[in-house]
Amino acid sequence: MAAGTIGALISPVAGPVAASAHVAEAVHATAAMSSSPIVGLAQGHGTGYWMVSSSGGIFSFGGAPFFGSLGSVRLEKPIVGMAATPDGNGYWLVASDGGVFAFGDAKFYGSTGGVALDKPIVGMAGAPGGTGYWLVASDGGIFSFGSARFHGSTGGIALDKPIVGMTARPDGLGYWLVASDGGIFAFGTAQFHGSTGGVALDRPIVGMASTSNGGGYWLVASDGGVFNFGNAPYRGSAVNFNAASGGQTVGLIPVGTGYWEPNNLGQVDSLGAPAPASSGPIVNTASTGPALPANVMPAKSIAPSSSFAQACWTASVNIANCNAAALADIDRARASEGYGPLALPGNFSSLSSVQQEVAVANAERTSRGLPALPENATLDYLAAVGAQADGGLGLDPTGPNGYSWGSNIAWGDPTALAADFGWMYDDGPNSENIDCSVAGAGGCWGHRENILSPWGGAQGAAVYVHNGTVNLTELFVQNY
Repeated sequence: MAAGTIGALISPVAGPVAASAHVAEAVHATAAMSSSPIVGLAQGHGTGYWMVSSSGGIFSFGGAPFFGSLGSVRLEKPIVGMAATPDGNGYWLVASDGGVFAFGDAKFYGSTGGVALDKPIVGMAGAPGGTGYWLVASDGGIFSFGSARFHGSTGGIALDKPIVGMTARPDGLGYWLVASDGGIFAFGTAQFHGSTGGVALDRPIVGMASTSNGGGYWLVASDGGVFNFGNAPYRGSAVNFNAASGGQTVGLIPVGTGYWEPNNLGQVDSLGAPAPASSGPIVNTASTGPALPANVMPAKSIAPSSSFAQACWTASVNIANCNAAALADIDRARASEGYGPLALPGNFSSLSSVQQEVAVANAERTSRGLPALPENATLDYLAAVGAQADGGLGLDPTGPNGYSWGSNIAWGDPTALAADFGWMYDDGPNSENIDCSVAGAGGCWGHRENILSPWGGAQGAAVYVHNGTVNLTELFVQNY
């Protein structure tokens, strides 16, 4: 890389900045979703939850911890659903061939991954206590594992429409299957409370859920229409919500006295229930192909989620919350490139701000097969000169004479992880990179190129606060 700076990134700021500086909006414009749609959602702790894409990418929000995903795994068949353990400390994913993938405290109890199925698997349900699960195929065939007991199936029945989902009684002594026309099939102690089997639907049913005592259930259609039976209350539908966004509902999750409806864009409509942690739209969800090479730039920028923006760019920033939100967005972006979560040092939270900048850059590099660049005190000094330049407003640092180098600056990002997301994943067209006003401009992805310089050498970093605005700088020098 030729010597010299590669432009500047300006991020949303909480404090004042110079009048001549460009100030970005706190929430970026909505980006287009990738070809890997959201196919399911499971509730975690409180209003937290997980979403899963068809390629196995996991997106965690609120109090739902990230326990792993299949974003960097080439799957033989797409993921079609997920279920969480009762304590919210794990989850299972299921593919259309019945392959089951367990994360966190979710245990693997078996799968149909090696079985020649008559029809594909379309969903799953967890057994009480998290000690088993059922899989259901589109012909209504039921496969039970662990403590989940077989109570019957429609595998030998000629169905008018395919089965699209199932839900179990809270005690595990029965379950319901639902077909795309809303036909209901009850087994075990699960009682039939009604169906839409004889109703002309505008859109097909895509899922169902039972009430907490098993005395009723909801059916939900792809347009967000909700049909309630038994003691399941009607709290509204996501029809208008989906019409406005262009999304399609993929399921229904009971929460409190109401329910959530997630759609394939990664958005969630809350109906008579506590609002979910901020979400979607999910962009570039996950890749089933090979990992993006370090020298290949992403096809598009990824905008930060609203939860990230709220955690990091408000008047009073909690550093731990900001880092958690930033890391969640980084991991989602990495999944879109075929990489697993960013592997930070175990003592990351106890490192100085400068050491954290160095650690984050090296984690991005080494995960892509590039050598780590050790911190150098002289380069730290040069990075600090840049951070404090122009009367404290900050400029890109200048590298030492006689060496090839690249440098980055971010204004207003309170932590290294917040800056890393902008530099690495939101640095192309339609981003806050002021040197990438149009596609193909020379400064597009320049910050990312600096971090992923293919050579060895050393690096320096600095943090400087001017009138409440945080300036973070990085300097990478070849063979130094």
